[in-house]
Amino acid sequence: MGRLDGRVAIVTGASSGVGRGVAKVLAENGAKVCVCARRMEKLEELTTEVRTAGGDMFPVACDVTDSAQIHNVVEQCVKHYGGVDILVNLAQGAMLYRTLLEMDEEYALLAYKSGALATLNFMKECFPYLKESGHGRIINTASAAGYDGNEGFGAYGMAKEAIRAVTRTAANEWGQYGITVNVFLPIISTETFRETQPAALKALEAKTALKRVGTTEEDCAPLIVFLASDEGRYLTGQSFMVDGGMHKHS
Repeated sequence: MGRLDGRVAIVTGASSGVGRGVAKVLAENGAKVCVCARRMEKLEELTTEVRTAGGDMFPVACDVTDSAQIHNVVEQCVKHYGGVDILVNLAQGAMLYRTLLEMDEEYALLAYKSGALATLNFMKECFPYLKESGHGRIINTASAAGYDGNEGFGAYGMAKEAIRAVTRTAANEWGQYGITVNVFLPIISTETFRETQPAALKALEAKTALKRVGTTEEDCAPLIVFLASDEGRYLTGQSFMVDGGMHKHS
């Protein structure tokens, strides 16, 4: 028996990175997972892998800056699985290095539309089903780049801090329906990062209390599973730093 048996989850930004790892672990824990991202071929590769391992996954292509496509994802998920119990928002664009003076309005709006606004739109589209579920769970994604004000990532940071704000508001407004809403701030490394940027990885490791940088599947996804499960029912409106103790003051 998996901790999420019978639950239906939507995971955005699931074609690679943290989104891919989280979606895979949710399926391993028994959830039926609807995955979405722009790159359908990557979603299909993940779906094949998960189904081969005995999991249940359903891919839907989606550009999260398009509200009609967001509506379609939720509609297709409900049609395929019958409802939505868990929403994990991981999609985010505008992640290039640009100083504030280099950041134009178009780029700032891309960060907002692909991050904060997409997160909000998915939350609103899923709300009726999360309410009906009786144990609705929303887990959003922020970043230490916004928390710390990292140089060169002003647009990205603004979008991520807006996500933390809407998370707290939704926790207050939707708690009466049994819906919990939390956000996590991951500093973890993917397999590609470990292989291609050993110097950056070593620098990050030195900053953590544990002197290592975790992975999605082993160190990040278990928190998402916990928050999505019955065991996480009393936690809401919280920001969880998944960073090996890098932000010990938070």
